[in-house]
Amino acid sequence: MSWYAVESLDEALDETTSLLWPFDAGVWVRLAVVALFAGLSTPQAPTVSVDAPPQAVVEYAETVTRPAFLAAAAAVLAVGVVVVLALALVGSVMEFVLVDALRSRRVRILGPLRRRLGAGLRLFGFRLAVLAVVAVAVAAVVAPVALTAVTGAVVWLLALVVTVPLLLAVGALAALVAELTTAFVVPLMAEHGDSVLDGWRRLWPTLRAEWREFGVYVLVKAVLLVGAGVVFSIAAAVLAVPVGLAVVGAAVTPVALVAVAVAALVGFVVLAAVSVPVMTALRYHSLCTLSASEVEFTLR
Repeated sequence: MSWYAVESLDEALDETTSLLWPFDAGVWVRLAVVALFAGLSTPQAPTVSVDAPPQAVVEYAETVTRPAFLAAAAAVLAVGVVVVLALALVGSVMEFVLVDALRSRRVRILGPLRRRLGAGLRLFGFRLAVLAVVAVAVAAVVAPVALTAVTGAVVWLLALVVTVPLLLAVGALAALVAELTTAFVVPLMAEHGDSVLDGWRRLWPTLRAEWREFGVYVLVKAVLLVGAGVVFSIAAAVLAVPVGLAVVGAAVTPVALVAVAVAALVGFVVLAAVSVPVMTALRYHSLCTLSASEVEFTLR
């Protein structure tokens, strides 16, 4: 027995090769920008974080008054929330920009970005709603622990017998809904001009009738994401050597600062070069799987 998700692998590879080869720097750069914002899975979007040492935070807190410190912390938190929400909104719009680019084979950003702003806002709102449900499940786990810490009554922890499995179930369901929405509902919205709920209404009858096909898709996608994670880990490990040497050298001579900048630039270029074909192949696989199903959708 053949499965949509398995048969679509070869088609997705052919579509990816056709779009990216012969090499066009403009296409690759624009796709790299879209991939940066499109809200794709973690293995396709490597991130770098810098953590402040706890002692540094303590020393800073001791130099200012408590109200001033709380005000500064609240301001930083507010700015962080605004930035995250803005990036999430742009990423939601970019989902449609990416689908348009892969279906039309014309990779553009600004025009589709303006045209798909309304659809992106609807997708953004839907994602916030899903996140709110997960937040409630998280609060249901945190609340008994907090009540135990405040009151000293261990009996509150008995609620974890229910709330922890509930959180796991809600988290798994939210991840599945997020994946199916990005992979299948967004293309349906792009083709038919639907809202998110209308897109789900189009998908749901086929999803229910062919649940085994879509179950195989989820398994195949999980394997592909693990493979993508391995590829990015190898690329990051290879790049870490010259970047690390350049950073060490910067402590010895100012000239090495140039080496750090060059190494960082090369690193980002290499990661972009890796992310573009991986991101393109993963999204083409979703589109080809949707096109092979009974849902009203055509890749071309």
